[in-house]
Amino acid sequence: MDACNRSPRASEYSSNNTAGSLQSLHAANKPGSCHVVLLEMETVLSVAGMTCASCVNSIEQHIGALDGIASIKVDLMTAQATVRHDGHAASSEVVRAAVEAMGFEAEVLVSKPVALPPPHPGAEDDCHAESWFAVEGMTCGSCVATITSLLTALPGVAHADVQLLTAQAVVRHDPREVGVRDIAKTMADAGFAATPLDMDATNSGTGAPDPSALALASMRKHRRQAAIRFFWSLLFAIPMLVFSMIIGMALPQSNGVFQALNRSVFQHYSVLTIIVFVIATAAQLTLGMHFYRHAFKSLVKARTANMDVLIALGTTAAYIGSIISVALQKGAGEQFFETAVFLMAFILLGRWLEAIAKGRTVSAVESLVKMQPDSALLVSASGSSSGSGEVDELVTISARQIQLGDLLQVNSGMRVPADGVVVRGESDIDESMLTGESAPVTKAVGSAVTGGTLNISHTFRMRATAVNEASTLSRIVKLVREAQSNKPRLQDIADRVAARFVPFVVLGAIIVFVAWIIAGATGGIHHDWLDSKQSMGGMGASDSQEPMAYGIFSLLNAVAVLVIACPCALGLAAPTAIMVGTGLAARFGILVKGGGATMEAASNIDVVAFDKTGVLTVGRPAVADSYEDASTEARLGGFSSWLNACVLEIESLSSHPLATAVCAHIRESQPEAATAAHELLEHKELPGRGMQGLVHVSAEQAQALGWPASVEQATLLVGKDAWIKDEGCRVDVPVETRVRWSDSGLTTVAVALVPEPPALGPGRALAAFALSDQPRPEARDVVAQLRARGIEVWMISGDSPAAANAVARELGIDNVMAGVLPEQKSETVRMLQQRGTNADAGWLATLRSRVRSLAAALLRRPPPATRPRPRPLAKVVMVGDGVNDAPALAQADVGVAVGSGTAAAMETAPVLLMRPSLHSLLTFLHLSRVVFRRVKLNFVWASVYNLVCIPIAAGILYPAIDRGLPPVVAGLLMIASSLSVMASSLSLKLYREPKY
Repeated sequence: MDACNRSPRASEYSSNNTAGSLQSLHAANKPGSCHVVLLEMETVLSVAGMTCASCVNSIEQHIGALDGIASIKVDLMTAQATVRHDGHAASSEVVRAAVEAMGFEAEVLVSKPVALPPPHPGAEDDCHAESWFAVEGMTCGSCVATITSLLTALPGVAHADVQLLTAQAVVRHDPREVGVRDIAKTMADAGFAATPLDMDATNSGTGAPDPSALALASMRKHRRQAAIRFFWSLLFAIPMLVFSMIIGMALPQSNGVFQALNRSVFQHYSVLTIIVFVIATAAQLTLGMHFYRHAFKSLVKARTANMDVLIALGTTAAYIGSIISVALQKGAGEQFFETAVFLMAFILLGRWLEAIAKGRTVSAVESLVKMQPDSALLVSASGSSSGSGEVDELVTISARQIQLGDLLQVNSGMRVPADGVVVRGESDIDESMLTGESAPVTKAVGSAVTGGTLNISHTFRMRATAVNEASTLSRIVKLVREAQSNKPRLQDIADRVAARFVPFVVLGAIIVFVAWIIAGATGGIHHDWLDSKQSMGGMGASDSQEPMAYGIFSLLNAVAVLVIACPCALGLAAPTAIMVGTGLAARFGILVKGGGATMEAASNIDVVAFDKTGVLTVGRPAVADSYEDASTEARLGGFSSWLNACVLEIESLSSHPLATAVCAHIRESQPEAATAAHELLEHKELPGRGMQGLVHVSAEQAQALGWPASVEQATLLVGKDAWIKDEGCRVDVPVETRVRWSDSGLTTVAVALVPEPPALGPGRALAAFALSDQPRPEARDVVAQLRARGIEVWMISGDSPAAANAVARELGIDNVMAGVLPEQKSETVRMLQQRGTNADAGWLATLRSRVRSLAAALLRRPPPATRPRPRPLAKVVMVGDGVNDAPALAQADVGVAVGSGTAAAMETAPVLLMRPSLHSLLTFLHLSRVVFRRVKLNFVWASVYNLVCIPIAAGILYPAIDRGLPPVVAGLLMIASSLSVMASSLSLKLYREPKY
């Protein structure tokens, strides 16, 4: 497989039947438009009734094969399906109806158009936002026309669609020109009260404030439904327990109640038999219909078999088997009506408990959603005056109504309502939800603040720079939700196993039934095994003391096999652990966009490659050394101070990091230069070279430089050493100093003066600054710990070899690739991957070779020729800044962006470290290993459970201990398997970040 395609991706069932038409329609859009294709839709549905990976596979395959479906991804844990489809060929309602036709309950949470990439370079992407409003007061088509004309007349509004029946308006607008509050005010001024709705939630018909809140509300709804079904089952299980187990088994035969209930009232049928038959029949017709309906739709509509099929078969077999047994022996036969009732009650209990546990695993998303503030304080000038001028008015508005550029006030104890910049005041902000660090961060004027963080000290005012879906917190919520639905490779294997699990179980139950029937007919069943009170653990009631018929015995064993075999544990093994793991990572300031696939790759890493600038170093160069021409200062005192003042003045006009570092050095070393005023006659910046300006030169300064006294102006050059030499300036920096700077990898910024006109004298380089980018304080420790774990460490930098090698030596990195362009970085990562790993040449390969040699010696044959085996590709982590290193981050098995949560960094790499520390990388790698060790443990437990319990349920222990496994106990064990896997995953919440 090509190495460039090795980056882990989420498992997704895709159909290409509409991709070409969608792209061709998109390409037909006229240049200059927003390029938002309303034809392609993304719909998120809440799907209730999924119990295992078999349900997931059946939905993905059945819905994915429909016309107009581009792709579908179903998540068992969050009970959601994300479908991309052609809005004309298959609307969201069509998709929902198709899911419900399969026997699942579906509800549309989100349905919105998807913006495809622009068809030509330079096209603007996402230039408009889509806002939804609930409009009151519309009575006829005239109202619709009035509102439409008002809205389309607003600046920045590209389209307005007003719907009379739903009382809603959809407005497509540029948020930089007009915001949701302005649009709502326009409709209110016309007499139509308008309330902004969440654009993603509108199609659900709920008008909920946030799609994440909708998903969580849907999960709570399904949890409530599971609880209701279980408590409804108790209406049948408790009476059945009383009559069948307590009265029918526990009471002595001399008891009056026992004698009264065992009195025959209809032919040979006793009162007790009739009562338990009525209870079981009522349970089958009510509780059982839920399983029958889902099983029928699974078999007929989806043409697959899920867990409901096993439950329906098992309970029906127990119910009908009891009827046949009692009927054939005219009321005296063995009956086990309670088995069917108790099975349904226990299974519904298990599903309720699973729903509770699932809710706990998604607590990370729920906690993030709760951090989103509901309201904000908008600062607006009231127009009234006081002694000090205009008085500001504070208006409480919904957080959904915040517009770009709004001035907001954040009081102590409030959460920041949106991303923005502080414009007045100073305060301490708790950013633990973003970075995981509990220590507050001081924010002053000009500091950036993030929506959802907590103001814990003083009141301040801020200007909103990103709102609603564009805010950092909203993007984090979206990333965490997407990450939790991505499947690792192990889960794909488990899903394929689960998809074939149910048919094999049904076949196995049939084989068990037939085998015991044959054994009974040939006398192979021991007499003691047919004693229900012993062999079946006392489950079952009979009016006769005779042993049960071997046919009933065979049926009970087959039913036990049906109900104990459950693929649910296999389906929950990976998603539950990954959900907890990604939630923990978010708590530690690590966003894992790739979810399970990314964590799986990170759990077994061979190479970690770092970019240098901004990753291993702080990204802010500083002056490490400097040189000044002492001869000129000796001839003219104060010349050095004048020259530094000129350099400070011209460098302060540049935003280049080197210029900023030079200015900071001069202000610190010569404060008097910062206060000196020198007129810069003209200046310009030459990209890739430096700054050039014209300054006034006195006669004394000209003579000190060896120029004629008539020179009045000189060109000041501040920039690259090579550029200064090209301008004909003599460089007087001592050779030993230049060699030392070069060996240390320092970057040189030279300062020179050239007389104007140049013919009046030679230009001279009078000073030089040597700059270096300082390594991060924790970088050396991180590199050492990676090497201690057996991970190979590389540095891939576009900087000069001298600078890169100097940093590498300081940090203990032996492998350095320097002077590479961004596109060459991806080639370097591919080279590291294709270099492979020696992991295969370990104990397994050695054992294989020794076994072959031993076999050849025993057979007296020459040892077989060993064929070279290709080494497996190495797994590489690339750590970059998320922008310049984008090609390498995409090529690596795991791309890690070190950033502060910027949009560019979030879109680049599947992992984003929100903290400004490389120790988060160690935490991520360690957490990934811990999570996937737990995933493997869950898979082993789920597999061993089925391998051990199915034979026991089939009756393999009868010859050894004369005991079997009653179907009711088998049902309890089935529930225990899923709950134990859930508990194993939830125990990951006890994980604590290692101390560094």
